[in-house]
Amino acid sequence: WPCHNQGGNQYWMLSKQGEIRRDEGCLDYSGGDTVIIYPCHGQKGNQEWQYREDNSLQHVNTQKCAESSVDGKKLIMKVCTGVDRQIWQWKRKAPDGVLRE
Repeated sequence: WPCHNQGGNQYWMLSKQGEIRRDEGCLDYSGGDTVIIYPCHGQKGNQEWQYREDNSLQHVNTQKCAESSVDGKKLIMKVCTGVDRQIWQWKRKAPDGVLRE
């Protein structure tokens, strides 16, 4: 979906622990193509992400990158290739930010 810059369901924070979170829900990935929102547990693992210098968002355990589906409606995981759908921007709001494609 297009960014509306109004927060709400498009407001996500990258925590110092590497979690991508909204309230108490974190992006969680355990394999396949599907990313889910799961209660944050603070134990890294399936919920640890890295925002890389090339503006990709990599899952630490699997080394796969978050990618917008072709129709732009889902977040999927793929091998990191640098395609446009794997490039993300943080709009900084001290001290956290908003993730935007």
